[in-house]
Amino acid sequence: MPRKHLVDKLPKGVRVIDYAPGEFKPLFVSSKDVEKVVIGWSKKTAANLRSQKKGPRYYLVGGTPYYRIEDLEEYFSRYLVKTTD
Repeated sequence: MPRKHLVDKLPKGVRVIDYAPGEFKPLFVSSKDVEKVVIGWSKKTAANLRSQKKGPRYYLVGGTPYYRIEDLEEYFSRYLVKTTD
């Protein structure tokens, strides 16, 4: 079986979270834990965007903002930069 290779190298500081068999991807993440899911995007940046009514959609539950993982993926995929390499 041929070895799998990444098409592009990951940028420095970016890591991929692999879920072990039996683990599942969470549906939501709290605003305080968003920086664990989106590496390089701080909870302070998320709070600033929320105060400006910008950024990814979020849900308020008991006063705590939560982001749906799918909404984070959709929001950040809008900013894809196509390169020539």
